[in-house]
Amino acid sequence: MAESLRKRIGKWLLGEKSSSELAAVSVKVDDSPGWGSISSLGHDRSASDIQELYDDSLNAWRKNPMAFRIVQTITDYVVGDQLVISSENPDLQKFLESFWHHRENYMENRLESMCEELSRAGDLFVLLFRNDADGMSYIRFITKDQVAQIKTASNDWEKELVVIEKARSPGEKEKNWYTPESGMSRKSKAIILHYAVNRPLGALLGEGDLNVIVPWLLRYSRMLEDRVRLNWAMRAFLWIITVPTSKIKEKQEQYKKPPEPGSVIIKDEGEQWEVTAPNLRGADASHDMRALRQMIDAGSGQPPHWRGEGENVNLATATAMQAPVERHLLRRQKYFAWMVQDIIYQAYQRAADVDKVKPLESADYGHLFTMDLQDITRRDNVNLAKSARDLTLALKDVAGLLPGESKKFNRLLLRLTYKFLGEPQEEDTIDEIMSESTLPCPP
Repeated sequence: MAESLRKRIGKWLLGEKSSSELAAVSVKVDDSPGWGSISSLGHDRSASDIQELYDDSLNAWRKNPMAFRIVQTITDYVVGDQLVISSENPDLQKFLESFWHHRENYMENRLESMCEELSRAGDLFVLLFRNDADGMSYIRFITKDQVAQIKTASNDWEKELVVIEKARSPGEKEKNWYTPESGMSRKSKAIILHYAVNRPLGALLGEGDLNVIVPWLLRYSRMLEDRVRLNWAMRAFLWIITVPTSKIKEKQEQYKKPPEPGSVIIKDEGEQWEVTAPNLRGADASHDMRALRQMIDAGSGQPPHWRGEGENVNLATATAMQAPVERHLLRRQKYFAWMVQDIIYQAYQRAADVDKVKPLESADYGHLFTMDLQDITRRDNVNLAKSARDLTLALKDVAGLLPGESKKFNRLLLRLTYKFLGEPQEEDTIDEIMSESTLPCPP
C-alpha cells in the first residue's frame, strides 16, 4: 500500500529519510577512496556523513545568523581580548617570540579562525613546514573534509601516525602527512598535528558544536520563511459587496475592475462593503517557533537571553542559566590553550631536530609555558578577592591568639590566601617567598 500523505509529510518535517533514500547514500558502488572510511574505529562516522556535516555546518555559519553568533560567542570567550603565552626557558622564549610574530605565521591573527574551525568542524588539522636553514616552522592547515584516512599504531589506536589528504584535483595523488609519533617525522619537511573536541570514546574525530543543531536551524529557517511568505499573502484581500438582488448584475458590471487605492466611492444605504483577509493565527505559530528556538538553545548550551530573548529573565535567573555554559567555555579555553602550547612545543622540537636550538629535556607544558588567558567571567575575580580578604582577616585574628610567631602557620596562611585568590602556588614558590621574607632588610 502506498505511503499516506500524512506520513510522508511527517517524515519530511522530522528530517527522516525513506529506505530507498538511505540505500542511495549508503550502498558502496565502487572502490574509489571517496567511499572509504576515515578510520577503522566503529564510533567514527562514515566519510559521506563527515562531508555532509562539515558542509552543513559551514553553510549554516555562513548563512544563518544564529549559527554564526553561536560560533562567534564561543570564540569571543575562548580567545578573548588577548591570549599571551611565555616561557621562563630563555631558549624556548626566544623561539616562541620568533615563531609567534613571524610574518609567515603571525599567530595573533590566526587564533580566531583556528577557534572557529575547531567549533564548526570539531577537528583542527595543523601543518608545520620546517625551514631547515634556520629551523623555523610555518603553520598551515587542512580542513576536515580534505582528510581521506587516519592511520594509527597497531597496538594503540589513539596514537595517530599518518593522515592521508585527498587528491585536490584529477591526476594528483593523495598526500601522506606524518605526525610527531611517526618515525618519519624527523626527516620530513612537514608534520601534521590533530586536535579534536566533543570526541566520543572509540573515535578519532570530534564533533562540531553545530552538528546537533543544524537540523533544527534548518527547520526554524523553513518555518520562518513560510511565515514571511504568508505575511506577504496577508496583503491580498477580497471586497464582499452586499446589494439588493435586483442590482447584482449592475454592480458586477460596475465593479468588474476593482477601484484604485485612494478612490472615493459614493454608495447608498442598500450597498454594504466588507473586507476578507487571511487569518494567519500568529499567536498559535509563536509557540511552535519558540519550541524550535528552545531546541537550538539546548543544543548550543547558550542561554536565550544571550541572543536578546527572555523578557521575564531577571538577574538571578540569568546568572544561574549562565553557569553551565561558562563552565563549558572554561573547559574549551583550557583545551585551546593546551593546543597552542603543543603547537609551539612541536615547532621547537622540529628546530632541535636540525640542531638549531637545544632540545627540551621536559615535555611538561605546565613548567615550560605560562598562559595569560581572558577570564570567562569577571564575577569570579570579585568573589575570589572577597573570599581571600575575609580569610586573611580571620587568620590574622587567629595569629593574634598564638603565643608567638609560627613559620608553619605563616606558610599555611600564604598557601590558603593564594588558593582562595584562585591562583594556587607550588610548594617551591612558597618556600622561596618564605626564605626571602626571613632575610634581613638592607640598610
